[in-house]
Amino acid sequence: MRKNLWWRSAVALAAALCLSAGVFTAPANAAADPMVRIAAVKASPARGGEQCPVSTVFSAAVTVKGADRLTYRWIRSDGSKSAVKTVRAGAKVTLRERRSFTGSTRGWQAVQVLSPKKLISKRAYYTVSCGAGLRDAGVSRRPGQAPPAPTASAEATGDDYAGKCPVGGGTLRFTGRLTVSRVPAAVSYRWVDSDGGALGTERLWFSDASTRTVTSSRAFLTSQSGTRWIEILGPDGRVLSTSNRAPYRVTCTTDPTPPPVVVKAANPWVSPAGYQGSCTRPLQFTFHATLAVSKPAKVTYRWVRSDGTTVPGEIEIRGTDLTRDLTLAWPVADPSRTSGGSAWVEVTSPALARTEPVKFTIACVDISFSETKVASPAQPYTGACPVTVRTTATITVTGGPVVVWHYWKYPGAGGLTSERISGTRTYTRDWVENGTTTGSTAFAVATGDDYGHWKDSAPITWSVTCKGEEPAQLTVSKAAVTTWSREPGACTTANPYQLTAAATVTAPKGLTYPLTVTYRWRWDDGGYWQEEKLRFTEPGTQRAAHSWMTSKSHAAKVWLDVTGPAKVQGEPGEYSLTCNGKPPAPNTGGKVTSVTNPAITPSNHTGACPVDLKATATITVSAPTSVPVEYAWRFDNNTSSPTERITFPEGGPLTRTVEWKDWRAVQSTGGRVTGYLQVVAPNTAVSEPVTYSVTCT
Repeated sequence: MRKNLWWRSAVALAAALCLSAGVFTAPANAAADPMVRIAAVKASPARGGEQCPVSTVFSAAVTVKGADRLTYRWIRSDGSKSAVKTVRAGAKVTLRERRSFTGSTRGWQAVQVLSPKKLISKRAYYTVSCGAGLRDAGVSRRPGQAPPAPTASAEATGDDYAGKCPVGGGTLRFTGRLTVSRVPAAVSYRWVDSDGGALGTERLWFSDASTRTVTSSRAFLTSQSGTRWIEILGPDGRVLSTSNRAPYRVTCTTDPTPPPVVVKAANPWVSPAGYQGSCTRPLQFTFHATLAVSKPAKVTYRWVRSDGTTVPGEIEIRGTDLTRDLTLAWPVADPSRTSGGSAWVEVTSPALARTEPVKFTIACVDISFSETKVASPAQPYTGACPVTVRTTATITVTGGPVVVWHYWKYPGAGGLTSERISGTRTYTRDWVENGTTTGSTAFAVATGDDYGHWKDSAPITWSVTCKGEEPAQLTVSKAAVTTWSREPGACTTANPYQLTAAATVTAPKGLTYPLTVTYRWRWDDGGYWQEEKLRFTEPGTQRAAHSWMTSKSHAAKVWLDVTGPAKVQGEPGEYSLTCNGKPPAPNTGGKVTSVTNPAITPSNHTGACPVDLKATATITVSAPTSVPVEYAWRFDNNTSSPTERITFPEGGPLTRTVEWKDWRAVQSTGGRVTGYLQVVAPNTAVSEPVTYSVTCT
């Protein structure tokens, strides 16, 4: 098999020449020469997002005088071009092209007129932003909110063949690399062919490494070409991201004697190939195979299952693509009575062919709850508050070891996590109740292959009645700091830890209600977070929490500082986190003391889009810094700037203004956009919020 790369270089060179040539104009002729004018080139919408795929319509108005035909094509910023088209010319002709984007991207598109004159229009710019990924470090989450799902990406490599095609056909092979943002994770993906469309969906489990290699193949009997790529799918089947398009080409030398119809059945596989989980609900396994013929023909075949069932089929294969993908769904109504099965394809006409059998396996796993209870205090509880409530749940896994996902339904801290379990395991949850309350929680579990089909324990209920003197003013509890990671183990760059600081604010009787309490989180290294608020409509206790992600070693004290209506400082909570095997080291230099004067210019824009904005703020340190100050802009429309660094050397000023200029904004939707500048090193500090709006005309 020989690789042919010359044609790729030729295509790339042609695309580069087209994009770099600028505007083509015909030489000046007599007044009778045709006139072509292009106006109103635009993309609608110019900015798309939230959920993909996103469709964008590109349009242009063209006026032609002195000719009755117009030949044109669309050219694009990625070097690709549309097919050449010819339309009837006139005083005003509107050219349109619709494109669908399955992932976040940006670029431009323009019209290239080929006749009666050579001309290139202005560019129509577009931006596509799909969904919201992991939030940046330092952004607060509400208590109880589970960490976001991992993101995944893919890349693919194609194949070529040139020479005499084998009588029984040949095979092109494709290699892909899938990468996830963290492990463990499960990713659904599929291969897609430009000729045959989407292949079957496959599920891949990442337990240790964040990158895995996958393969795909395509049978061929004659000359053909195309591209093949990988699509990452969400739980609902929506395309989350797309790899590059890997080209392939087959060039077969001509045989003087036309060969008979040759049929090849190959590449059998089944999804899922193995299932390990609960067997209390029906399952379905899907078999796939590729059918290829050397020339157009009607093919008769049948699927044969290991349980004796046969499923006949017939297909007419015509056109330039002489391959077809065959599928067979095998539903299993009672997985507990089936350990697995296999299936294969047999072709009976116009020639004999068959695939090797492929099989699936079923391993039933049962998770039972042997004990769930309130371990302390004795229920119902009446006494002094705050009081620590402890609940326990014991599970037994039969048929393991197996990956088990689990979480407590209340209270919110702790989140979703997983581990490989066999046998019996007991889980404990502690939290603080500061006022009279009753409630209920439960422990939920699911296996990795059965993710989403949760099994809950019996409800665990508690009752707390607080007795004691009512305080005369606002009181703040000691800050409690907890750490959590998606995968147990060391704190590393690949496995960052989430820290959560929590405290309670109690408003007593005798104050005027409704009451608004303002507070900040502060650290003993001088760091602070934005001012936040709690609103009381009556006497009671409310919980305040702040969460942030880190993969840097850190040791500090943190507390909740009430600033109004009266100043009350809570008792600090201490924490120490060692990341990447390096214990926390004290900062011997200056610290950031304030971030002031945030501004966005222009703060209100109405006109042409996109528009370049500039964000500025002033950072002040207590002394020259031994490490650079790291900062970034964060906005509530899920956008942020890159993380930048600035130094405060010996002998220099202790106050410097920073700005973010390389920022192209498009129309803001849903009102004004709010943001702030956040310092993440050497200590935490944020500016006051600042807003802007962009209206495109």
